[in-house]
Amino acid sequence: MCGVSSYRERLLPKWWVYGLAAGLVAMLSIAYGAAYDPKIGWTMFAVIFGLLALVMTTSSPVIEVTDVLRVDSARLPISHIGSVGILDPHQTRAARSSRDHALDYTLLKLWSSTSSVSIQVEDPKDPHPGWIFSTRNPEKLATAIGAALTARRESGGPSAQRSETV
Repeated sequence: MCGVSSYRERLLPKWWVYGLAAGLVAMLSIAYGAAYDPKIGWTMFAVIFGLLALVMTTSSPVIEVTDVLRVDSARLPISHIGSVGILDPHQTRAARSSRDHALDYTLLKLWSSTSSVSIQVEDPKDPHPGWIFSTRNPEKLATAIGAALTARRESGGPSAQRSETV
């Protein structure tokens, strides 16, 4: 695949998370606006909410499939991926508290998506036997991983890379 992305997704917060943040900032801004000057309140709201929205957007994790699966800052070579499973909201909730997944690399952003993907890692040197992470499009992601695995097998590329979780 040579680094060409077959799938890319940014797990942005849902609209209501931005609305909740705006409401909290508005309460603070109204208090300052009432105590000092409405212009100060409006300025506070614009600046604080603008910065908060920027931080929430730019710090949202990215999922990308190339010859490596990248989930935020963690990377797993495609050649080390075993089985891929799609978890519905109930299974995701159960996986969060399950002892079976205690050692898995986990990135569950329930404010972004309630569905997730579970991956079995086939690298005996990896400290994580599996990965569980949120995604809005689990079927598309599983298809992209499957296509990357097929392309990897057809090219006969060696598995020279190790997974890196940060």
